[in-house]
Amino acid sequence: MVSAVDFCIAYVIVDVLCLILTVIVAGIVSRDSGSEMQVRFFFLLLTAFVVFVIFDAIWAVLVFGQIFEASPPLLGIVNGINVTSVALSGYFWLCFCLAHFESQITDRPALRILCGLPVLAVVPLHVVGHFTNQNVIFGPDWSISYGIVHVMVTLVPLLYIMAATVVALNRYRHSTSRGERRTCLVFVLFMLAPLVAGITDIFVPDMPVAAAGAMVSIIFVIMHMQESRISNDALTGLNNRRRADAYLEDAIARSSEERPVFFFIVDMDRFKNINDTYGHLEGDRALQMMANALRKACSLLNVFAARWGGDEFVLIGALAPTQDPEQVEGIIQEALDAETRSARVAYRLACSVGYARCVSAATNRDRLVADADEMLYEKKKQKKSSR
Repeated sequence: MVSAVDFCIAYVIVDVLCLILTVIVAGIVSRDSGSEMQVRFFFLLLTAFVVFVIFDAIWAVLVFGQIFEASPPLLGIVNGINVTSVALSGYFWLCFCLAHFESQITDRPALRILCGLPVLAVVPLHVVGHFTNQNVIFGPDWSISYGIVHVMVTLVPLLYIMAATVVALNRYRHSTSRGERRTCLVFVLFMLAPLVAGITDIFVPDMPVAAAGAMVSIIFVIMHMQESRISNDALTGLNNRRRADAYLEDAIARSSEERPVFFFIVDMDRFKNINDTYGHLEGDRALQMMANALRKACSLLNVFAARWGGDEFVLIGALAPTQDPEQVEGIIQEALDAETRSARVAYRLACSVGYARCVSAATNRDRLVADADEMLYEKKKQKKSSR
């Protein structure tokens, strides 16, 4: 039979390993791993998790270490920090999920506070449970059982995890992009480990399953973020410049007079004004709305879309015989207007589109891009002169 001291050592080792892995993950994540809001919530998630594993280890030492007999107030404080940090981890997990799927909740402080009410309820509940002996209940022989209040506060992070799962499944149901639907399913898988760990912790307490389960999901998150950076733009979720370059080379090689390939450059009009007037967070949101509009346009045109850099995007592909390249700008603008109406923003987003036609595998890639860029420049010049 395992002694209390041996159990304590194993418990602390699990927490220390989780702490080390979290520090490594924090070092890997960079500011371009996602939008500013996504990265912010992910770092807050890591911070709350670090607090949890530290005090989880302290709890194990106080309860099972047999070094000294801890006073009830000390145990209450440590346990209170534990349950609060776990609840915060769940809250930031939900916020990270909402930011990833571009929910307006993360942009509105009032709605964020509303989502945070369960966390705010954890502290008073824990205090009530402490004075009514309904948190952690120690028997005369230091056996441990848990009261109804402890079960209630333990359910709070599970509620956040389940809410995040619902968000991902709802986005999956409404998404038409294969890549985005795959991301939604990956997010659901991310949430299984802490969900299973949390439920296990309720029925089999005093096991370091919560820390291990959350750590598994955090590692999956960073793996997905790093994988996405290879071929996807972190902010918009579209293909990135690297993948666009490779796709353009292949498209040129397949082009012919019978099936020409078009290269479109899409530039957002007066994007700098949005950044200067509303801030960079709103600028990020505008870029995400542009990406969503391009996804809708791509579903109609059946072409490839990518973020080229800054506020420039590209579309690459062969149009159907009935589709006119001159109408592409109107299709994108219509989708963009629908996005801004849905988001109820205080500004109008507009774009300019230049394009070039490729009919031979011998076409020079740089020349093709330069021709599209030249048309884009002329269109933007015309718009400025007509104001």
